[in-house]
This record gives sequence, structure tokens and C-alpha cells, in this order.
Amino acid sequence: MKENKQLCPNCKTGADALKLDPKEPMCPYMNFNNGKTCTQFAPITKKD
Repeated sequence: MKENKQLCPNCKTGADALKLDPKEPMCPYMNFNNGKTCTQFAPITKKD
């Protein structure tokens, strides 16, 4: 999968949005990000 710099690679919200619409150019919750934090941020939990 091609990495999209506008979708957070660490956020479950952004990853889920990309799964629903792979052609999405950016995270649909980008307006919730103030440059430091995002109120929609949900970290991806890594499974071993």
C-alpha cells in the first residue's frame, strides 16, 4: 500500500478511513488536528 503523508500512520481513525475509501486524499478528521494534537486520535495497537 502506498503511504499517504496526510493520513496519520499511527492513528486508527485515519487507518479506518483509508480502508473505507482508499482514494481518500487526506484524513477526514484533519480539521480536528490543531497541529499538536487531534481530538479524534486513536492509536493503533500493535499485535505480535
